[in-house]
Amino acid sequence: MNDQAPDLQPTPNSPQVDNTASLGQRFAAFMLDGVFMVISMMFLMQYLGLTEFDPNKAQDAQAMQTEILAKVAALSNGQKVLLALFPYISFLVLHGYLLSRYGQTIGKRIMGIAIVTMDNRLPPFFQLIVQRYLIQWLAGRVPMVGGILRLVDILAIFRADKRCIHDHLAGTKVIDLRIPVTQGKPTSIIV
Repeated sequence: MNDQAPDLQPTPNSPQVDNTASLGQRFAAFMLDGVFMVISMMFLMQYLGLTEFDPNKAQDAQAMQTEILAKVAALSNGQKVLLALFPYISFLVLHGYLLSRYGQTIGKRIMGIAIVTMDNRLPPFFQLIVQRYLIQWLAGRVPMVGGILRLVDILAIFRADKRCIHDHLAGTKVIDLRIPVTQGKPTSIIV
């Protein structure tokens, strides 16, 4: 692993190379990040006692749902706030350092891809979190249409530039660090 920030700038008069991350790389990174988030949520749910179920109700999905809702309702207000905010806190704990230093989440780091500005520079952390992630999170919370907004955002990746709507809003793109920006000069990669 090379912990140096990549030299992503093309040299003058060198041909541009499309180093955009593939849809498969982005999907795999998204899935890996999802696994890490689910694991962190499992720890919280275990801590809050939301994972212990009556074995007699384990076969009945509706009974289990009723039991979970009753357990959540019995939580203190502070625990309910923690449960509501934990995905965002967990995201920042898991990915904050890598995003600020390399423009990567854990999944993106594993897949060898990174978020950069349109001129291949590391985006400022605040811009990355607010314009790229916070907008997604807020859009997903809009009653009735949040899921549709998130789906439209994600489906935009199938356009020619392979950028989601949140990429456009933040002025970012996701690149494959294994593909040099220039043909004549290799770049440092962060993998």
